[in-house]
Amino acid sequence: MLDTLRHANVRPRSTATNVYEMLRSDIVLGVLRPQQPIREAEIAASLSVSRTPVREALLRLANLGLVEIFPQSGTVVAPIRVEKVKAAQLIREVVEVEVSRRACQAANQADLDALAGIVDEQEFAASRKDVRRFYELDEAFHRRIFATVDCLAAADELEDMKAHLNRLRFVTVNWPNRLEAIIAEHRDILAGLAAGDEDATVIAMRNHLRTILQALDSFVTRAP
Repeated sequence: MLDTLRHANVRPRSTATNVYEMLRSDIVLGVLRPQQPIREAEIAASLSVSRTPVREALLRLANLGLVEIFPQSGTVVAPIRVEKVKAAQLIREVVEVEVSRRACQAANQADLDALAGIVDEQEFAASRKDVRRFYELDEAFHRRIFATVDCLAAADELEDMKAHLNRLRFVTVNWPNRLEAIIAEHRDILAGLAAGDEDATVIAMRNHLRTILQALDSFVTRAP
């Protein structure tokens, strides 16, 4: 993680934001593991910045619940918390199911072609076991549906809340057959959109978004 940060292009006027985004990404992607220490001085030195923007970034991450700060002890990556994952999943389902319903009437051929292209790229990423690229494409698929109804601002509003959900999503895409299942679920959503079938699209989207709850049960069972 620190090697990546060391070579990052940190703009002076937004250092705290850049540090926050990099650390947030590393936590979501599992580069920084639960309970792993995050040393303020080490990060600051690796970026050649003062400790102030690093401290600001860590406070923001703490407010989001992604790190835990213990006075006189240090900062560690927070565990994946069941209650936060469930809350994020519920909010995401309410919003994205409605967006997918509206997209049935709004999506044009260019939208459908773009979505199909993303799913094709996911298949290629899965064949190469490129989990990070697969995850990026998963996000792109859902954002494209938001874009069909001109609601990318709503997608942006969900980002911080989804951080807890995305941590688990990234863990589960490494599980056997999960990548193939996601691709099939995306194709079901796409088929509903292409047919302009609101009921089929809503059912496909809801089923897709609820699979994370099954994964959560398995995650809790597997957790030490």
